[in-house]
Amino acid sequence: MQRRTVLKIASAGACGLAPGWALAQSDKPISMVLGYSAGGTTDFVGRLVATEMSKVLGRQIVVDNVPGASGMMAAQKVSHGPTDGSVIYLGGTDTIVIPMVNDKTKVDWRRDFQLIGSSSFVSMVFAVSAKSPYQSMSELLAALRKGKKDFNYATPGIGTMQHLFGALINEKGKVAMLHVPYKGAAQINTDLVGQHVDSAILTTTSALPFIKDGSMRALAIADSTRSSMLPNVKTIGEEEGFSSLSLPLWQAFFVKAGTPPAIVAAYEKALMTTMANPEVQKKMRDSGATPWATNGRDMTAYVAQQVPVYKEAIDAAKIVAE
Repeated sequence: MQRRTVLKIASAGACGLAPGWALAQSDKPISMVLGYSAGGTTDFVGRLVATEMSKVLGRQIVVDNVPGASGMMAAQKVSHGPTDGSVIYLGGTDTIVIPMVNDKTKVDWRRDFQLIGSSSFVSMVFAVSAKSPYQSMSELLAALRKGKKDFNYATPGIGTMQHLFGALINEKGKVAMLHVPYKGAAQINTDLVGQHVDSAILTTTSALPFIKDGSMRALAIADSTRSSMLPNVKTIGEEEGFSSLSLPLWQAFFVKAGTPPAIVAAYEKALMTTMANPEVQKKMRDSGATPWATNGRDMTAYVAQQVPVYKEAIDAAKIVAE
């Protein structure tokens, strides 16, 4: 979305916001709940947006990391919380996908939340330690097909898009990598560099510093085009048998369903204003994320369109809660 479009949305949302804006500027800090540990992509985006959005609102936003259950501990905390605007939830693709693969996850994005808007999307990379013998994805797949056993891949959790990507590699590549779920990306980074796991599927934002310093090697990127940050890394779709496979991740902000419309509008305006800030956009791009500011109404429509796409991929990869 271009900057002038973002500003138009923000300006349109300003009309008639006096009551909501007053509530949004209460002295009580706002809690921004996110489902992964510090050091990962979600944490980076959350802290960046929280800092700038606090300035726009004139009210402090404090990040609350609630890792566990592939990000669903955070979603459940918000769904059981207040509707007074004191809690914002930073969710994303996993908010929609995890409940599809785990019947025990009693979270429904339409029933429990209302979208404020999106901030960004990121691609995923399949990475190995720099000490790994595999120099390319095709080389690794060839070794696995020849019978290499017990090769594993780490992800931030069961049912995450990273898990889905790994399962699709197994299914389309006719290989059998073992899944190792974690509670977030930070420990995966450490363990991959130290060769405690064979490979990992990480967001570009999380992996980029390690790829740049030479401690990780990216073998493939889960997007339709190569990343400008990693131009020499092939997309997974360039590998034989993986045509058209692309799984970008998006991040968006929600409040609990039932939050007064005026507060929702005030927060949406603050988010769109934050995302129109060139410095915020630059920091996101430098980290490997792509700014993508979409208002709540349009983002709700986008997610609704994506649901059947995710369902088809889950069914094809045969992912179920373990």
